[in-house]
Amino acid sequence: MEVIKIAFFVLGVFFGENSRIGAEKTTVTINPNKQTITIVQENIFALIANEADSMQVSSELEKVIARNWRKEIETYPSKSCTFYVTDKGDLNAKIILKYPSENVLRDFALDFNKEAKEFSLINIPDWNVETEDGALKGNYWRFSADDSFTFVVTPFKNMPDRFKGAKRNLKPIWEAKKDR
Repeated sequence: MEVIKIAFFVLGVFFGENSRIGAEKTTVTINPNKQTITIVQENIFALIANEADSMQVSSELEKVIARNWRKEIETYPSKSCTFYVTDKGDLNAKIILKYPSENVLRDFALDFNKEAKEFSLINIPDWNVETEDGALKGNYWRFSADDSFTFVVTPFKNMPDRFKGAKRNLKPIWEAKKDR
């Protein structure tokens, strides 16, 4: 496995390096036939403990709104990021990427085994991976490369108490920035 460059449950890493913007729940769907990856992030939040954090999140959110994709994603044939607010007032995002080859999915912690015709995702217990499309074998989730597959991660489910007080819903900040 290669070093994980992009963690799909942290929104800001699609647009910048060190992100303070995460999602309570992330659903990832890979369609190997269409070479697309769809990432739905639910209840987007940021950790803001002080003024410096607030300024960093504000700057990061501006990059997200402007769709300043990080260099690894700039070369993808197509990409989109759509924001929407739920009835409960949560800010969500849907990112759709058309990837150029299976090899680039390593940035998302997904390896492709041509001989076995399967994808594998390292099992990191804190990610709380759930799926009906794969099987946990050893330290990896395995998915057939013949069909689309979906998995859900909830890495902030067991957030330490010391961070819970710094957790802020990003809807108000996003609404203020998007209309500028």
